[in-house]
Parts: sequence; C-alpha cells; structure tokens
Amino acid sequence: MNANHLIDDKKTAPDREKTPLAITWQASLRLLTNAVIIRQLFFVLVLSVLCVLVFALSLDAFEGHLSLESAWRYLLIALLILGGLSFVAALVMLVIYGNQYDYQFMVDEVGVKAETVGGTRRKNAVINFLLLLSGRPGPAGAGLLAASRQSELVKWKDVDRLDFNAEKKEIVLRRGKRAVMLVQCTTENFDQVLRFAQQATGDKHN
Repeated sequence: MNANHLIDDKKTAPDREKTPLAITWQASLRLLTNAVIIRQLFFVLVLSVLCVLVFALSLDAFEGHLSLESAWRYLLIALLILGGLSFVAALVMLVIYGNQYDYQFMVDEVGVKAETVGGTRRKNAVINFLLLLSGRPGPAGAGLLAASRQSELVKWKDVDRLDFNAEKKEIVLRRGKRAVMLVQCTTENFDQVLRFAQQATGDKHN
C-alpha cells in the first residue's frame, strides 16, 4: 500500500460542506490478483487447518499414542489438506466467479456498506441454496453464513486506520492490524471517497 495512516481515537463525521451525504457506485474486486484478498483467504485456510492439526495431535497425546513419527505424519496431512483447499479455492474463484466479485458500495456518515450485485449475487444464491440442500450440517451452516454476508456494513466508529493504493484505486478499512473491508473505487471517485473516509475517521492527512 502507498500509505498507512494512524487515526486519532476521536471519530468525526464528514464535513457536509465538503462532501455529499452519501456516495454510491459499483465496482468489481479482482480475486486472485488482489494481495489483500489472498492474504485474508490464506489466513483463514491456515487457521482452519491448524485447528484440525492441533486437535489431532491433542487427541493422540491424550490417548498416549503421540510420537515424533505420528506428529510428522499429521503435519504432512495438514499441508496436503492446505494445498488441496487452496487449489479448490483458486478453482472456484477462476471458474465460477471469473476472478472478479461484483459489489455495490455506499459510503455515508454511518460507514461503508458493500452489497453483492449482478452475476455475483446470483451465483452466491445458487451456491448457498445447494449447500443448504446438501442436508449436511457443515455445508448447510456454511451456506447460511455466506447468505448472511451478501451485504456488509462497517461503521466508521469501528475503523481506526486506513490504507490506500492510489494506483489500484483501493481503500482498506482496518481495525488494528485486521482488514475489515476492502473498498474498490473507480478512477472517477477514488479521491472523493478517500477524502470522505479520511474526514469520517478523523484522518486529516493527505
């Protein structure tokens, strides 16, 4: 990212004389070519596999069967699972979503709302429906969770840092070190949205 601004604890609303009450636009997020998305996906996959690995090792230790050989075997299996999940995720992003995710963004005095639109929303609805029809708790739960995230709102009061990349027209909203939302702007509205976000969060730096 080109800049990494720390924001004062005090949050301020956008200056109404300088910015409109709300800005709405549509944009497509690139998936496999976006470093923020790849880092977040990899973190989730690694955390999931690590939880399974720790559980398996703990179970073997509890039963008194844990050894260096079994630990290495579990580690190898975990790496294979991680590789398999990464491959499937990449395949889904390329084949089903065409390496892009369509959003409608809206920024106002409350925060930033991102809602899936167009083909992305329809594909999500079909996939979530199939997961629910599977009858299995895991996939069904994943379907319900995904359905609930078709629309997300991040409030300014929950944002304490902004990262932005002027070249890619991206703004990352962060809480601490965690990215809570990636906002993809257009060439036409990037400066306006960035100024709005800076005023809304109290970040007055240019």
